[in-house]
Amino acid sequence: MGETVNTVEIPTKSKFSFVPKTDEEKAHLQVLESLLIDKRRGDWKLVGEMLSISAGSAEKSFFRVYQKNHFESVNALQTVIESRKNLLKQ
Repeated sequence: MGETVNTVEIPTKSKFSFVPKTDEEKAHLQVLESLLIDKRRGDWKLVGEMLSISAGSAEKSFFRVYQKNHFESVNALQTVIESRKNLLKQ
């Protein structure tokens, strides 16, 4: 018996609520995806505390690019990730 081979590529739905049209938007989407790779458990709670909103609102504003707090949540998540990396280096 042969091995089962997947011949159909299943597209994965993006979590982000926009389709990039310009090079700048594509670069922003890559930054968002890299932040998601580096994100750890509890980071949304820290981001929410930094922005004085709930953890769920912080996460939703990160994924919804056109929401009011999107860029603030992106910057806060970057700060959380960078501070964790700096603490691990020490």
